[in-house]
Amino acid sequence: MGLDIRAFKGLKEVKNPQFDQYGELIDWENQWQPGVGMEWSESVWPGKGKPINPKSVYEWEDCYCFRAGSYSGYNWWRDKLNEFAGNVAFQELIDFADDEGVIGSELSKKLYDDFQKYHEKAFEFSKTLDDAKWWFDKYHEWEKAFEMAKDGGAVEFG
Repeated sequence: MGLDIRAFKGLKEVKNPQFDQYGELIDWENQWQPGVGMEWSESVWPGKGKPINPKSVYEWEDCYCFRAGSYSGYNWWRDKLNEFAGNVAFQELIDFADDEGVIGSELSKKLYDDFQKYHEKAFEFSKTLDDAKWWFDKYHEWEKAFEMAKDGGAVEFG
């Protein structure tokens, strides 16, 4: 088990999505419904999913997926990100769920700016860690995810 991430670019709401008899999307390979994971994250961290509606169905222009790590691995990575950033940046990600939820394009723009601004310093910081390559590879994957999501998209934790 671990944390899988999907980042969407260019989300467009589907007007009449089709569901099967179990309530599942028929075209699940090309459509996405944020659903209960987002409803939960919005109940704990209101507004982080803006402008995404958890009940809507979306199609996307592009999608990027990666594994953020096992839950313990992701939490270690996030702790090191917090240690690196010193409460200056990335707080919306550091303080977010480690298992489910959605970050929308509004917050993705801010987080992408953080990742861009601190990219070189993060690389230098990674050299102080035992798992330097893994930590910085994850930094780069998150940076790419928020780059995609900032353009009318979202990042889904699952």
